[in-house]
Amino acid sequence: MQTGEFEESITFNLADILEFNSNAILVKNISVQNNCVIQAFAFDFGKVLSHKESPFIRFLHIIEGKAEVVINGNSTFMQNGDSILIPALAFSSIEANQRFKMLCVTIKDE
Repeated sequence: MQTGEFEESITFNLADILEFNSNAILVKNISVQNNCVIQAFAFDFGKVLSHKESPFIRFLHIIEGKAEVVINGNSTFMQNGDSILIPALAFSSIEANQRFKMLCVTIKDE
């Protein structure tokens, strides 16, 4: 069953739709399926999203701005157009050293 805030077969621009909220992380669900969740995020400066050992693989793509992604203690600095795969069972955090927008695809192994 598909649930999300966007209609199928309709074009949209994530950079334009996502808005920054002061001192917050905005999340929009694009599609939620049994084995895959697609979400768009807008991080305000200073916000951090931490995951302990997640059993899921996550694909991140930076839409706008710059982000720091820490996987098992190793920092990677990302900018517009960069992507990364976070492996299952990794400790990770996504940090906003400045405002940024990203796409996250979470893949559940069933």
